[in-house]
Amino acid sequence: MQPTPASGPQLRRLAWWGLGLIAGAYLAIGWWPWQPWPDNRVQWRRDGPGLEFHPPSLALLPPLPPAVLPAAPGGVWIEFELVASPQAVPALQQVLTLHDGWLPAKLSVCQWKSDLLLWIPAPSAPRGIREIGTTVADGRPHLVTLVLEETETRIYVDGILRRRSAEFRVDPEAWRGQWVLGDAPEGKRGWRGEFRSLGVGRGPRTAEQVVGRQREWERREVEGWGASSGMAAFFALNEGRGRMAGGRAPGVWLELPRVYAVPHKLALVGSWDLGQVWRRDARDLVVNVLGFLPVGVLAWLAWGRAGLALRWLGVLASGLLLSLMIETGQIWLPERVSSAIDLACNGLGSILGGLLGAVAARWGPRLNGH
Repeated sequence: MQPTPASGPQLRRLAWWGLGLIAGAYLAIGWWPWQPWPDNRVQWRRDGPGLEFHPPSLALLPPLPPAVLPAAPGGVWIEFELVASPQAVPALQQVLTLHDGWLPAKLSVCQWKSDLLLWIPAPSAPRGIREIGTTVADGRPHLVTLVLEETETRIYVDGILRRRSAEFRVDPEAWRGQWVLGDAPEGKRGWRGEFRSLGVGRGPRTAEQVVGRQREWERREVEGWGASSGMAAFFALNEGRGRMAGGRAPGVWLELPRVYAVPHKLALVGSWDLGQVWRRDARDLVVNVLGFLPVGVLAWLAWGRAGLALRWLGVLASGLLLSLMIETGQIWLPERVSSAIDLACNGLGSILGGLLGAVAARWGPRLNGH
């Protein structure tokens, strides 16, 4: 005996129950882990100076006052020792950001696969950003020097000039911002690696000075490692404990907050540059579309008594309402990002699911011989 297919009212009732179950499951997944105040997982290295970053983790340095980083011709240079490993799963991770309260940040130092990338906003550029970079992620310590002059930018790795660009020029106002280490100001770009020292200076920085500093770094095990001439602030990161790291400048401290809380939490954030979004979040885009296919299918069945236009409106509204609930809850979760891109992908997935439901409803009975 063949099973009797469910009647229209029964099918709609089952579809509504299914939507409720899926909504509960997706809310639990979207809000997991429910930790409004998670622990900051940055920690001191056990076998030497430096900090280890394991997401979610960050360290914060307040804006350097003019008394510490005075105006001077020649621009600014940043020097840091880091250890980064190639990524098993490609994802953009932000190593260091200068955040002045606005996004995109005026300078971001990121890791993508085995490359260290520098980003600045550039509205005239195809992706809205300008980028230069070099390879450093090989699991070994490197001394990186970024010379950010008014006319050009140079990247040195272990005393060797790797990249030079006259088009990549950092906004002078960037130095008024907060320094964020280990993650993006808005979160979700957590970096895995080690910072072993950090220094910043203002004024000219020649290739000879960079090479001389590299030689000092190579002899650090014997002669020690300290600030270079011309540095306004230098963090040796040799405290080994506590929540503060002192710099060379008086009153300048790098803070390791006990609670992980990003400094620029946003609601429904997202760039609509599809090329950039795909590069950074391809996996998330696919998951967010496919994950809402069942929502669209069930919504098509649940709204079966409505007219065609209202039925499609119900499909879209069901997906967007559930997605909006998820994204709204993520505003209060530091480890999650409330994303307009996710909302759009969920809506698209619901529409595609509705199409699948419509096709199944039309062709299913014919395939069964009804």
